[in-house]
Amino acid sequence: MKKTLAFAALCLFGLACKQQEKKPIISPPGYNLSNPEKRILDEDLDEVSGIFYTATDSTIVTLNDEEGKFYRLNLQGKIIGKPFKFAKKSDFEDLTTDGSFWYAVKSDGEVHRVEKAFTDSPMVRIFSFPEKGWEFETIFFDASRQKLVLISKTPLTLKDGRVPAFSLDTSSGTFNHDPYYSPDTVTIAKLYGKKKWGCKPTAAAVHPVTGETYILSSNEKMLMVMKDGSLNAIYPLDKSMFRQPEGITFMPNGNLMISNEAQGSTANILIFAYQQQ
Repeated sequence: MKKTLAFAALCLFGLACKQQEKKPIISPPGYNLSNPEKRILDEDLDEVSGIFYTATDSTIVTLNDEEGKFYRLNLQGKIIGKPFKFAKKSDFEDLTTDGSFWYAVKSDGEVHRVEKAFTDSPMVRIFSFPEKGWEFETIFFDASRQKLVLISKTPLTLKDGRVPAFSLDTSSGTFNHDPYYSPDTVTIAKLYGKKKWGCKPTAAAVHPVTGETYILSSNEKMLMVMKDGSLNAIYPLDKSMFRQPEGITFMPNGNLMISNEAQGSTANILIFAYQQQ
């Protein structure tokens, strides 16, 4: 009996030590990334690949990465009405809006601009990325600079060590390199305390209060924060909570939403309350 009790005590001691060894979750100022509200998504959105909060009607617009459809969700994560089809099935990775049009980006950089979305008379214009061999999962709109931005997933870096970013001029249809939104891989490595570190962005959004650009990287499970064209901070993400983070958006008050693909479980949206510093 004493041996049994001693063994049990040893196991509890070992478990307690492991719990103590677990690193605390470091969060951006104003957030607690260990304490989200979770919204479970419908099976139709197991491959959820981009989200955008619309303040005008307090809904979330999303898509999955296999269909040319927009879905509208309420704040509980439930689908509202029928999905809106804007293109044939293809590899769409992310979406955003500038307030007038909706935009969806394919993995090859092709951007679909949708006018009159969620109506019976939509109009779509397509902007084709001019080069082959690129892969994209990120598109967002920076209202302060009036920029529609794409960040490349591959190739990983330009010659200067930055992750490639482009702004799309929709009046001319041209894509231009825009280093303002390009994370510096040398800085990423320094912030992570490593000699070398890559980055494959999967989503990005501009913080409505601070003006910072938040960039997700699903492969590396990290959240990068840029301000005025410079990478200021990196926050590792808990792998058990962020199984495959591929969508990010903000509410006007700064509340943060991050979506995760199902990855053998259920897709979800995590909501993190913002407390202004």
